[in-house]
Amino acid sequence: METLWLYAEDGTRHRAFVHQERIEFATFEGTGSIPGLKTVMLENGMPLNYVDDNTFKNPITHELLFRTPKGK
Repeated sequence: METLWLYAEDGTRHRAFVHQERIEFATFEGTGSIPGLKTVMLENGMPLNYVDDNTFKNPITHELLFRTPKGK
């Protein structure tokens, strides 16, 4: 699990976690897995939507959160 620090437009810092599912499969050669979907959640459990690689949106408040603080 990856940890991110995300920043609101006003500079407020939020901790978020990225979890990536694994998709299991079986073939004649054996079993394996490949990376599946990634989900991002705030520390309080609120899910976030991806806007792009550096921007996330809270689907309830519609607040945008960024990987780097605004102005940097």
